[in-house]
Amino acid sequence: MNQASESGEIATGLKICRQVLHPLLMLASMVCFIGLVGWTGFVTEWQHTLTLAIGFVFALERSWLMWGIKSRGQERRRMIMHETIAVLVFLVSMGLMIQEFRGADSHSIGWHVFVQLGVLFSGIASMIHYQTRLTARTFHPGMMLIGSFFAIILIGALLLKMPRCVVAAETCSWLDAAFTSTSAVCVTGLSVQNTSTFFSQTGQVVILMLIQVGGLGIMTLTFFAAVVLFEGLSLHDRLLLGRMISENRLSRIGQTLTFIVVFTLVAELTGAVVLYSGMDAAMPWKERAFHSVFHSVSAFCNAGFSTFPDGLASKPLHGNGIWQVCIMLLIATGGLGSLVIEDLCQWVMSRYRKLFKKEHAFHRLRIHTRIVLVSTAILIVGGALAILVSEFILWKGPENGGKVMTAFFHSVTARTAGFNTVSMSALAPMTLNVLMILMLIGGSPGGTAGGIRTTVVALGLGYLWNELRMGKRGLVAFNRTIPSESGSKALGLILLAFIWLTGNFMVFQFLEAKNGISDIRLLFELISAFATVGLSVDLTPLLSDGGKSLLILNMFVGRIGLLTVMATLIPPDTRPASGKPHEDILLN
Repeated sequence: MNQASESGEIATGLKICRQVLHPLLMLASMVCFIGLVGWTGFVTEWQHTLTLAIGFVFALERSWLMWGIKSRGQERRRMIMHETIAVLVFLVSMGLMIQEFRGADSHSIGWHVFVQLGVLFSGIASMIHYQTRLTARTFHPGMMLIGSFFAIILIGALLLKMPRCVVAAETCSWLDAAFTSTSAVCVTGLSVQNTSTFFSQTGQVVILMLIQVGGLGIMTLTFFAAVVLFEGLSLHDRLLLGRMISENRLSRIGQTLTFIVVFTLVAELTGAVVLYSGMDAAMPWKERAFHSVFHSVSAFCNAGFSTFPDGLASKPLHGNGIWQVCIMLLIATGGLGSLVIEDLCQWVMSRYRKLFKKEHAFHRLRIHTRIVLVSTAILIVGGALAILVSEFILWKGPENGGKVMTAFFHSVTARTAGFNTVSMSALAPMTLNVLMILMLIGGSPGGTAGGIRTTVVALGLGYLWNELRMGKRGLVAFNRTIPSESGSKALGLILLAFIWLTGNFMVFQFLEAKNGISDIRLLFELISAFATVGLSVDLTPLLSDGGKSLLILNMFVGRIGLLTVMATLIPPDTRPASGKPHEDILLN
């Protein structure tokens, strides 16, 4: 009886630690960290005292949990990571206390941040472990996606409102904070304030984090952490994540998820190294490193944010071929989609094994990969030729690095990246029309790009052409028959996008009627927001609050996907088949 009572007390204590004490420690750590980074910039007395208290209580709480679950081997193994963090936090806290007793300076920012982040990391890891309790509920995948992006945008707006996120004597309004956060999370790149001159380095780091989380997706990062830190994914998690990352093979969800995150980090790191080597050596190395990392992440995630006043058109980068080529490669790679990159890697490995290891296993590229690669190549080359003609043959437009380089760069960046090497307001009207077509088509599914998507346009046009020819063999591509349902769905998506843009353009015209802005500039800005591109004809800062709010809505819908938003908000038709007689309707 006493043993049962003791076990009950231990279980109650463990429950209190998990449900009450640790959330309080996380909240206190978050307050200290945000106050230090966003408000004070140095360790105050109350932050120092609270950080020490958090560190010691956290170490005791984790040790108590470790002792209480000593009979559960599996749970105990999970707690080893938390206990290791607790030991490090305790040692650092003791070091800070000893320095204070000796009269030395104990207000080191780095060590205080270490304690605070250690507690936060442990708490977030615990929350991820129990995320299956949340995802096990019958939430619509679209609602999970919308909710996660909305939460990150809200958090980002709150962070950008911190005083130290902007330069001295500047104040970020709530609308500007919400607009910038939405643009970063939705990897758009439109900005109402100059990222280089208005936001401090702290604010730029916040924007960088929002771009990275928005590019990968908070649900992708959460499930990846569940795979790495714990035992993996449940069947429900696999079904939910499979719909989010467009992966139908449930057995490969974990591998695909790991590939997405690892490849993203490797590509961004490689890009940062190349960009670093291409900068002026006279610039301080810390500044070069920050610019390189920021632009590498921004380019791969197709965000378009820049830490230079005039973007890639700034003097330090004018005519820099290394930067332009590297940025183009990062944009194109990020816009292809993770499934295409994974499929290409598997195909390359199979060819390698066949050539050097005498193995005959051959990996055939998926039809999705082939369509994406062909359509991407056509759009890049065709777009560059069209820009070359409209901007440099029919018009004497500005150039940066040569006419061919300028044409190819803007053909690539118009596919949802948002970087520019020349002033967009100086481009020819015909060139703006070409860019709007490229922006509207966008990138490929499963990547960081937006727009209608290359596969949707390719299937929609192919299906329409096949129907006009009265084709009876169906839609065939690369020796594979594509279901007619896919073609009609793609055509419907194109029509839905045009209906959405038409309605929004009419509202946009009404909101900006007093400003006397031309229709082509308004349409360019609207398409840029909906397709999450970020190119601007120097119009965004001049818009009214209503116009900015409309662009926020379009950036959000464009990043989530118009079909996902509609399918989530519109209830499905569960009625049985009508059984009524069929009757044709004249169409011509």
